[in-house]
Amino acid sequence: MRRWRGIGIILALAFGVRIAGLPALRHNYDHSFPIAQAVLWRERGLWPIVGQRSTLGFPASPLISWLIAPALGIGPGPWLPHYMAVALDTLAVALVYRTARVIAPAWLARMAAVLSAFSPWHIYFARGTWLPAWFPFFVTLALFCWSPFLAQGKSPSSVRVVVGWVGITLAALVHPVGLLLIPPALLTGWWMPGRGGSHRVGAAFMLLAVLMYGIMAWRAWEGHRSLRPPSRLWPWQEVAFAHALRMVSGKDFAEVWMGVSSPSSELLARLSRISAAGIELSIALAVAGALAWGIRRRIWHPLLLAIGWGFPALWLALPWPYPIHIHYLVPTIPAGALLAIWPWRRLSSRSWKRYPIEAWAGGTAFIWVLILLAADRNARAHPWTGNVEELPLAESAALARRLIRWYEEDPRVQVVLPFDCAETTPAWLIGLVGRAVDVRCGFHPERLAFAHGRHPALMLLYGRGEPPSLKPLRRDPAWVRRLPDGAWLALYEVLPREIQPSIRVDIPTDLGWRLLGYDLEQNGDRLAVTTYWRIEKIPSDPMRWTWHYQPFHHLLDPEGHQLQNPSGWGVPGYLWRIDDIYVDRTELAFPGSAARRPLRLELGLFDPNRGVRARFLLGTVEAETLVLREWR
Repeated sequence: MRRWRGIGIILALAFGVRIAGLPALRHNYDHSFPIAQAVLWRERGLWPIVGQRSTLGFPASPLISWLIAPALGIGPGPWLPHYMAVALDTLAVALVYRTARVIAPAWLARMAAVLSAFSPWHIYFARGTWLPAWFPFFVTLALFCWSPFLAQGKSPSSVRVVVGWVGITLAALVHPVGLLLIPPALLTGWWMPGRGGSHRVGAAFMLLAVLMYGIMAWRAWEGHRSLRPPSRLWPWQEVAFAHALRMVSGKDFAEVWMGVSSPSSELLARLSRISAAGIELSIALAVAGALAWGIRRRIWHPLLLAIGWGFPALWLALPWPYPIHIHYLVPTIPAGALLAIWPWRRLSSRSWKRYPIEAWAGGTAFIWVLILLAADRNARAHPWTGNVEELPLAESAALARRLIRWYEEDPRVQVVLPFDCAETTPAWLIGLVGRAVDVRCGFHPERLAFAHGRHPALMLLYGRGEPPSLKPLRRDPAWVRRLPDGAWLALYEVLPREIQPSIRVDIPTDLGWRLLGYDLEQNGDRLAVTTYWRIEKIPSDPMRWTWHYQPFHHLLDPEGHQLQNPSGWGVPGYLWRIDDIYVDRTELAFPGSAARRPLRLELGLFDPNRGVRARFLLGTVEAETLVLREWR
């Protein structure tokens, strides 16, 4: 009972550390993409064939999106998918403990669990919904199932053999880097005594699943299909093994994420380097000992655990045409925690020598927790980059709660992002909210606002200083969220009944736009014209994505000469939606009393991309311009 109380405390603290750091996590596009795929699958029936693209150029499978979908059925928002990832990773820590019990006594197994539970690089990758976050669980599941052979050379039960192959299959489908686990898995199955039928079925199942997905990914791949040869015979990243060790030892984490701006942080970084050196030395002794033992006795299971499973980065040490990123080495974490205790497995639990080792492991975990807390605090207070996708999760989740409240009132609510938003931001927002909200880019706070004739429209803006007024509708934001560094998020909420032009008209055009009305606001030598347009019909032209109609305004003198000819902001054709209302604001210089009269202001619609003007349908008459006002 005492033994289980100790591992229970470790698991509870591991879960708590991961949850405590979630508010500081940058829930960016990488984290949102699988959630967005799951949302579109659940709510719109869009079955994902391929998943997130990797830096290797080959897309991952949509496996994670399928796994996340049930969590979204419980409730929207970004927290549940992250809680699910944290819970599975905590379960992986428990499996590390159970696997270590096959190798070593209980006190060493607890030490392996501590290293796995609090290693900062492990927590950094495993508490998000990004694809590599799922590696530790699937890899640990396979190691746990096959641990009788990997640790003792014995044959596992048929159930363990089959579940181990399921874990390897899922790891191989999570991310293309999971394919690196196939060679050690096949070697393990080849050398494992007994259970030949289970191994053949499991290996065939794994290879068939990977092959089927590979065919689908190849057909759906829109990139360049020929593999580039390496640019040199030596790899891009010569320190692949060193990085694999750091994933377990926590080396360099403090310098990268915590900073050394104070004496206390510098002390923590120095202590972290010392503890990392001890862990890496222990792993190096384990690898050397496994090699010596395996070669001398001609047995293979120590070599498989030490080399095949502990360092799948071996394959990354070969010449590759693509750069090596540190997240490729996440599969090394579970086996690395087991190798760290390997040299001490024969040490008696009654020996006094265990106590310095346990104290060292506990002190290392304590230092890691302090570093993680400092890194999370630094992430929350770190100056915002200006990209809304790089906000801490706590700030993004506040935005998600506000949008979810609107979505529950009207599922057809539209969310419009600024015209200069990144192409990934709509998918990021869908994954953040956890619902299939209609999201697109296009509005400009000074020039263009979006509304709808039947349901709410929300415009999201972000920046520094003070949130500006939405000039086309002359309103301030309805909701503002201020960040610790002074940046802000703002929502402008527009209901259909609030679209009230001061001068109402109802004039259709030949391209499907209808002029609802306009406002004229003269202030000294400036004249502001705000026009209200509703989309009633979308042309079937396949090249509509090149269209870009925008209002133009002609201020004409008595002879018909143009004194001013400014254009509105306009809306590209691919953004058009039925019943959308575009509120376009344009300012022009007004000559005032010094100009000869009469003056008149005309309005029209023009597509500069195609050189085409729209025509207003005035009963039996068609006109390219309308006279909005005359000054006599």
